[in-house]
Amino acid sequence: MNNFGLKLLACVLILTSVACSNSKKYKVALNRVGLVTSETKVEEIDEIFKNDSVVKHLSEGLLGFQGAYQQEDDKYLIYSKKGKHLLTLTPKESLDSLSTIRFIDIYDPLYVTEKGIGLNSTFEEINLQTTIDKVEASFTKATLYLSEFNATMTLDKSDLGIKTMSTAEIQIGQIPNLVKPKSFVVWFD
Repeated sequence: MNNFGLKLLACVLILTSVACSNSKKYKVALNRVGLVTSETKVEEIDEIFKNDSVVKHLSEGLLGFQGAYQQEDDKYLIYSKKGKHLLTLTPKESLDSLSTIRFIDIYDPLYVTEKGIGLNSTFEEINLQTTIDKVEASFTKATLYLSEFNATMTLDKSDLGIKTMSTAEIQIGQIPNLVKPKSFVVWFD
């Protein structure tokens, strides 16, 4: 190979490496959101997101009010350097640096599945590209359960043209094709 061929090959390898690392950075799969997996520990969050900003909302442990104890969840909010909210990570155990992650709220549409499903997806795309195991209604939202990714997506009932203060069952056929999810949460085992 001549000198030009070697330089061209080096450029192709570098571009491929960058493209692969970027796609992995935003990939959503079962037990994975970007570089965070079900094995990731809280103590690793700062290193994984060293090029972003990590805002920590730590609980105060067990709090009691009139004999009733509750424990708040720790939250690790991830922002880009430009201030865009990307993710919120919630560990399984509060105040434990060795705890793994329980679930991740996705706020940035760059995070998508292999088939391109994310916050910018329409209901039609979600329904065609993945299996919706069930739809559950609350007063104001409809929650889609996607076991393929152990994930949930919520839709505003007002976007569906459904009365918001009812918990009546919602059928997949009632959901308009162009509605987009308001939230995307991946749950870890």
